[in-house]
Amino acid sequence: MNAVELKASEDGATLTFAVTSRSSEETSFDVLVKTPWFSGKAPASTYFSGSPAMLFREMASEWKGWEKPKTWADLEDRVRLSATSDSTGHIRVAVELRGADYESGLKATLVYEAGQLERMASEVASLLPETATNAP
Repeated sequence: MNAVELKASEDGATLTFAVTSRSSEETSFDVLVKTPWFSGKAPASTYFSGSPAMLFREMASEWKGWEKPKTWADLEDRVRLSATSDSTGHIRVAVELRGADYESGLKATLVYEAGQLERMASEVASLLPETATNAP
């Protein structure tokens, strides 16, 4: 498996993680967002920041909701994910992608159901396993 696609429940928008390379020190991957209105992608890495699977595991373990946003970003801040929940079981994942110049960017919010979280966490972990942070 080289990619995982997480389809939003509200409008069919997708958040995709696609592995581009693996080494003993890091996994590099692209993060792609496609909504009915626009799409984009940015590169990311597990180096230093760890895997975004940690974020999805935390969300799944607190599927009834949480108070403060849960976030993950890669070392270069080209990809930032921020998840919030509401009292009706909706999970909003704000995805921010930055271009090579760090000035260009895309921001999209995808809405998932709490019942999707366990499967999402499992799929992301199978593609981008949680490993120890690779600090220098």
